[in-house]
Amino acid sequence: MSKFDLYLQLMRVDKPIGFLLLMWPVAWAFIISTEGSPNIFYMTIFAIGIIATRSAGCIINDYFDQDFDSKVERTKNRVLASKQVSNQEALILFGLLLIVSFILLLMLELKVILFAIFSLFLLIIYPLTKRYFKLPQLVLGLAFGSSIPMVFVLEKGVIDFNCIALYILTIAWAIVYDTYYAMADKKDDKKIGIKSSALFFGEKDISYALNIHLFIIVGFILLGLVNNYEFSYYFFVVISMFCVIYQHLLVRSRKPYQCISAFENNNIFGLIITFGLLFNYI
Repeated sequence: MSKFDLYLQLMRVDKPIGFLLLMWPVAWAFIISTEGSPNIFYMTIFAIGIIATRSAGCIINDYFDQDFDSKVERTKNRVLASKQVSNQEALILFGLLLIVSFILLLMLELKVILFAIFSLFLLIIYPLTKRYFKLPQLVLGLAFGSSIPMVFVLEKGVIDFNCIALYILTIAWAIVYDTYYAMADKKDDKKIGIKSSALFFGEKDISYALNIHLFIIVGFILLGLVNNYEFSYYFFVVISMFCVIYQHLLVRSRKPYQCISAFENNNIFGLIITFGLLFNYI
């Protein structure tokens, strides 16, 4: 395998689910903040930025976690854990992606810089929180939702109720899907000392994840009521409940591959909510 292919693996280009889970909340923010008429230039910049920052996040995550990854069956073949790419190469690639992100940031208004710095801070510390913080998925949620206030500041000039509500729902959503992801490695994480929501919730991890997901559904319904959304929006929110039920049924067996499938199904959940918002404004 060529070095270029290894770099793409390090950036998780072969696993686009992470890009999609980052993209949906940004899409929600653009649709809601502009009432269905987003700025295409801003959306393009954010789309490229999502690819660059998520790739950088994967690199720094694997850099800090490489010793742990080598001891976990699912991650032992990652390119840093298996020494197929050097630490120096990884850090250079990480730096290049940050430069790309900074150039993209310069194309936006200066008032979003503080939010971008906050996002970068979360990006770097997230891998470390898995060593010391019992609920690192909370930090992940803060990171994955950090583009939402940037979108609202750009499009509306203010951080309003919709922005705050959407940020909270995104944080909760990240805790849900990454709990399912962490359930796949629960035994290994406990053995090597990695913290996760799956371990923090203990034997109630499945029920807690379900209850949080139901909270998210209620949150989206309330968001629609506050904004007087059309019936079509609520129809799609109800449809998204099938994803919640399906994910719950998948993880009940606690089989790692089914937990990963439940995690990946959240891409469909995000897509359905996006359709609901789009149809509301059509």
